[in-house]
Amino acid sequence: MFRIFKRILFFSKDRATKIKISYIFSFFARLFTAVPIAAILYVLIKIVTPEQYGELKINDLWLTFIMIAASLILQYIFNYLVFKFAGLSGFENVANERINIGNHLKRLPMGAFGEKNLGDISAVVTTELTFIENHSVKMLDTVLNGFLSIIVAFLYMIIIDWRLTIILSLVTIGAIIALNNNQKIAKRLSKRRQETQGKLIKAALEYIQGLSVIKAYNMTGEKAKKMHDTINTVRDNALDLEKHMLPSISKYGYVFDVGIGVLIFAGCAFALQTSISIPLLFMLVIYVFKMFLPARASIVAALVIRILDASLDRFYAVTDLKPLQEKANSKKMKSHDIAFENVSFAYEEDQNVIKNMSFTILEKSMTALVGQSGCGKTTVTNLIARFWDVQKGSVKIGGIDVKDMSVDHLMENISMVFQKVYLFNDTVLNNIRLGKPDATKEEVIAAAKKARCHDFILKLKDGYNTVIGESGDTLSGGEKQRISIARAILKDAPIILLDEATASVDPENEKYIQEAIMELVKEKTLVIIAHRLSTIKSADQILVLDDGTLMEKGTHQELIDKDGLYKRFWERRTKARGWRIAS
Repeated sequence: MFRIFKRILFFSKDRATKIKISYIFSFFARLFTAVPIAAILYVLIKIVTPEQYGELKINDLWLTFIMIAASLILQYIFNYLVFKFAGLSGFENVANERINIGNHLKRLPMGAFGEKNLGDISAVVTTELTFIENHSVKMLDTVLNGFLSIIVAFLYMIIIDWRLTIILSLVTIGAIIALNNNQKIAKRLSKRRQETQGKLIKAALEYIQGLSVIKAYNMTGEKAKKMHDTINTVRDNALDLEKHMLPSISKYGYVFDVGIGVLIFAGCAFALQTSISIPLLFMLVIYVFKMFLPARASIVAALVIRILDASLDRFYAVTDLKPLQEKANSKKMKSHDIAFENVSFAYEEDQNVIKNMSFTILEKSMTALVGQSGCGKTTVTNLIARFWDVQKGSVKIGGIDVKDMSVDHLMENISMVFQKVYLFNDTVLNNIRLGKPDATKEEVIAAAKKARCHDFILKLKDGYNTVIGESGDTLSGGEKQRISIARAILKDAPIILLDEATASVDPENEKYIQEAIMELVKEKTLVIIAHRLSTIKSADQILVLDDGTLMEKGTHQELIDKDGLYKRFWERRTKARGWRIAS
């Protein structure tokens, strides 16, 4: 149990001191809860035994009132301080960790976001951190209150009667045994519960993202078996947790029920023997119920803490994913030529998709990547942007290995525009401004005009302040593409990686996008995954890839004259371009 206290303090980092101080405030808050009972005891003693302690006077009542009022005020003050020092720290901790994990994720290789980790990462940044935010400090305070109430009870019981203290000790030992058994069950089952929660999120993402395909093939309802099976597994694990925890929680409660009965019975027996006074017996009867209430409540909090423990495990599993290594003394590029030197790369061990590849792309030139699907074109652009690290050889920009640059510096100098555009659920203005967060509205509009999207933006309901749906679903494919180009124009990076954006758009949008691309690539180092014949033909250099190997390189005319793989590719494309549907 105390291990989780240490973990929360570690998670809290520089706010751990505030939480520790809050524990002290919590102790005093619990201490003052017994003061009203002591004040009532004082009045009862005066009433029952006036010959020994004197008759009850108006001053005694005023003293009692002052003691109760002061204790309530002090309880409020200390509880407020607990909230201020610990409660707010919980929200601040998670807010900081959300920022930190965002920075961490952008430095991970793209392999970290594969099928295996996607559900876990999604669960951590959504449900797990929310659970930690809502319960970390609150549940710890509840458990701590339970322990502190027992400690305070011991202090008062020692004053009342040493025999009652022994009974309280036996009750506490029984409660600890029951709690320990509860924690063993909760530790085993809560971990499994959180793991299936990640699988559920992964399945839900897959279901929602593929909903058009699911509907097209009539796989909705019960036919969506994977989604149904995952939901049922989560339900079964939750029920299993409840089924195993209920007897343990009941035993814990029974210990306190029996303890209350034994203490009251013993108190009555001692009162009959005149070992303790009647006023003390009244106080005991009142106090034991108040004393054991926080201790009983802590069992539910203890279960939540075990789930919290599992959430922290999953959080650290994501933060422990190894990011791309950055050297302390990172270098900055002085030019923007790109060189692959004997590069080999594999997504999976011993399955190279890039094989001993070498080439140079001159600054402010246009290089087209050509080849069949799966030949490695997209992988080349991903390696330039350092979405992955090469296993052999090096990728250099301006003569400097990308591994020797900071990730931030590298990405400041690269803009990427691909066919699959992602726009955020935000205004058009902010989606374009992503290329340059501090850009003025005038700069955004200038970029939009160059990208040929200013006119259609003005026709939207609120113009540049129109909120577009997640992934830009309220816009057409061509409109989304032009906004992504406006974003890249605003960024004005010297290197452009472009998966030719007109491959799957209508002729009208194609014209606008081509004009936008011409604005984007002026005086830039351009690497383009080419689909259009005109784009290929106008390139300064063409790299012909086949099965991860650089087969040929040169200008269009040089490769045509060579009579090799490129010429056959060109002839097929030219022939396909002339195809017509016969009447």
